[in-house]
Parts: sequence; C-alpha cells; structure tokens
Amino acid sequence: MFYLAYIKSYSDKIPYFRAIAKNLWVIGCKFTLKLKGFIQSVDLEKVYWVNPKKIKYSFMQGSSCFSLYPIYTGKLFIKDWDLTQNLMKFEERNSYKAYYQRFIEGREWKETEFYQVILNMMENGMFKWGCSSEKEFLERCKELNKLYEDIKENGFKTQKMLGKGRILKHKGIRELEDEIQVAINRNGNLIFYDGNNRLAIAKILDLDKIPFKIIHRHKKWMDFRKEIYQYIKKEMNGRVLEPLLHPDFSDIPSVWGNERFEIIKQNLTINSGHLLDMGAHWGYFCHKFEEIGFNCTAIEDSPKNFYFLRKLKRAGNMNFKVIDQLIYDFKDNLHFDIVLILNLPHYLFEKKERHDRFVKLLRKIKTSEIYLQIDPPLEMKEGSIHGNFIREDIINSVIKNANLKNVDCIGEIKGSKILKLYC
Repeated sequence: MFYLAYIKSYSDKIPYFRAIAKNLWVIGCKFTLKLKGFIQSVDLEKVYWVNPKKIKYSFMQGSSCFSLYPIYTGKLFIKDWDLTQNLMKFEERNSYKAYYQRFIEGREWKETEFYQVILNMMENGMFKWGCSSEKEFLERCKELNKLYEDIKENGFKTQKMLGKGRILKHKGIRELEDEIQVAINRNGNLIFYDGNNRLAIAKILDLDKIPFKIIHRHKKWMDFRKEIYQYIKKEMNGRVLEPLLHPDFSDIPSVWGNERFEIIKQNLTINSGHLLDMGAHWGYFCHKFEEIGFNCTAIEDSPKNFYFLRKLKRAGNMNFKVIDQLIYDFKDNLHFDIVLILNLPHYLFEKKERHDRFVKLLRKIKTSEIYLQIDPPLEMKEGSIHGNFIREDIINSVIKNANLKNVDCIGEIKGSKILKLYC
C-alpha cells in the first residue's frame, strides 16, 4: 500500500528506480501469498488452465477493489467486492476494445478510442505504463503488436515455459513475471484481476485454453470448496463420477474421464438442438454439450446431487435448465433432439412400479437419438422385478420401449458399452 500511495507516481518517472521499487513490492506480495496459502491450505502459486471465455467479468475500472494490494492480502477496501455493481464484463474494458479495434477491425493504434484516452491522460500529467509522452506510448504499442504476433504464431505459454526473459519490454523494464490472475467470487465465477494484455489477446485469438493463477477466493466459495472435498472423501471414496470442469477442482480424480463425451460427440448427427440428460448427477454432460451449442436440460432426483449440480452450474456461468424431481415423474416438454441415459439411478429398476413408470415416460419421449450406457452389472435389493436385475435387462428394456428402430454400439470403456439408438 505504501508503494501504491507514495512511491509509484514518482517511480514511474524514473524507469530503473521504478523497476527496483516494483521488484521489492512484488517480493512482499509473493511472501503474503505464501503465508495466506499456508493458512488456507491452498497453493496460491499453482497454475491452472481454462478457456478464456470462462473469464467473463473484471473489476470495475476505477473501483477501489481494483488494486493489487487488497486482493493479495484479502483485506479488500470495500465489503462485498464481488457483487455485480463492482464488476463489469471484460469485453467492455477500454483496453479490450482497443485490442478489438486494432486486431479485428484493422485500425492503427492511433485510430483507437483507447489511444486518445491515454494520450489525454498523459497531456494532463499522468503516467500510464511508464509512458509520459506520445512517442513513448507509440513504442509501447509496437511491443503490444509483437506480443500479439508471438502468441498468434507460437501459442500461449506459461511464464515457466517462457523462462525468465519476457517478450514484452518497455524502456528496459520487464513486465511483472506472472500469469494472468483472477479472484473467485462467492458463486465460483472467475473475476479478472491482472494480465490484461494477455487475456485480451487470448480472447481476440479465440484460444482454447490459457494458464492463470487464483490469487483470492471469496470466503463463501472457500466454504463450498471445503464442503465438496469433504463429501467426495467421505461419500465417494475420493473420486467423483465425472470430471469436475471448474478449474478449482481440476485435481479431483474421477471414475470416468472425457472419453464418453468424445465418443458421443463424434457420433452426433446434429451440431445443435435440445438435449435431455436423464440422471445428470453433477451436470458434466450438460456443461460439455452447452459449450458446443446445445440447449440442455438436466434431471436429477437425488437432493445431494442436485445441490452440487446447481452450485457447479452457477460456478461455470452455464445456462442449462435443471430439474429436481423423480425421473419417472418428469412431465415437462418431452420433445428433445438428443437424450442421454448414462447415469440412471439404480432405484428405477428395484421395484416393478418404478420400472413401469419409467417405461411409460420413455414411450412418451419424442427424440431422434438416445445414447445409452448402464454400468456396472447391478446387484439389486430383494424385491426387485427380476431379483438379480443385471444391466443387459435394463438395456433391453430401454431398447424395447424407446420409439427408435436402430441400435449401434459406438464404443466400449472399461467393459461397458455405449449404445446409440436412432430412427
């Protein structure tokens, strides 16, 4: 805080003094991060990967939140820093608009609105990015051009991959050697904090994934994070059913990987439409299919699963519909282009009444394609309709009662077949 309030405005005028002051400040920030990470049992230096589209919001420009000191220490200047009124869409930032105008619309830097804003600030005695004149700012813009071309040609690299030498330099001063940095709000959304140039370029180039660091987590998110880890350890033997797609859970192992999604994706006959996931569990398939253009509906009747499904949906900024009711009681619109039957709860087949109600629903559904997998062979409770009702019985029941004529085996994973039913 001392550096920001009393030194920075002066050190900007003297590049090498600025470099020394900034390096001392960075050392202090990193020490604070280490201490904070130790207290919270979280590695704040860990590098994660994410699609840049997932970083939708930024701190409001000019907000008292938008300062490195409070984020690093966790002592924010204002309460409720993550509420909507303190945030803005990243694409609405003036600097992002400048990148868009420069590299998408083909304007020169001088022709961008951002250039004129910065020029006016410098004419009024302000220092931006170590620049005090238009000539210096033009040199800075040339370096940004080089950064853009380098990422376009060579891809986005972590700081470790780049080594100690930085690509972007200005007046002999290295950029802060760190990744794009985000904070996580109470709902789990990634809020941009630092690394504006690299994130803007990644979005402009429509890159699939970029490295970043999480430098601050809201207390409510930390509470949920702890809750989900404890539940997985206690109730799921340390493994979730399918990968959790939020980067803050990327180290949690899963029973299934991405193979099932890839197999189904390769066998789709349409690229968009309405999809129903029956027994959605924590929403993995709805996340994945929404990202490639489908309007998804998730049915999950386990209260605990639905709780995590809803939370993870919000954390991922997803739009799919979630329904918490018994699958065989589903009476919503029954017309879907794609239906997934991959994680059906076993109780549907333990009693004849439940089985019959599920079959009745299945006959009403109007769809072009069903993707089916039942895993593993089930040991049903006493009183089930066949006593020992195994997966072949369930598969045959679905095939018999679905309004589809053709059945193909499109893949097999861990001894479990994935079937495609279609017209």
